Amino acid sequence: MASILIVYSTTDGHTRKICGYLSDKITAAGNDVRVVHVDVARDREAGPDLEAFDKIVVGASIRYGKHSKAIREFVTERQAQLDAKPNAFFTVNGVARKP
Repeated sequence: MASILIVYSTTDGHTRKICGYLSDKITAAGNDVRVVHVDVARDREAGPDLEAFDKIVVGASIRYGKHSKAIREFVTERQAQLDAKPNAFFTVNGVARKP
């Protein structure tokens, strides 16, 4: 059993729904999952300790060609911790109008 953290940023709630679906599937496979919004994850005191998790998944919506500032900062600030363990990053884009 692995301990998996899912951190997400969302604009309209679609990324949150996808993270909930992932959490259900990963939990059903026998793993322990915690889903956390990026604003909580960035809080050094209240947020989760990334070292406590075996794997980390980051999900983010993209709006007008960019991910949110909060998710960009989260990934940048914790890049070494993310690189040190298995991780995944997915992007949700409702409208693909721009390259």
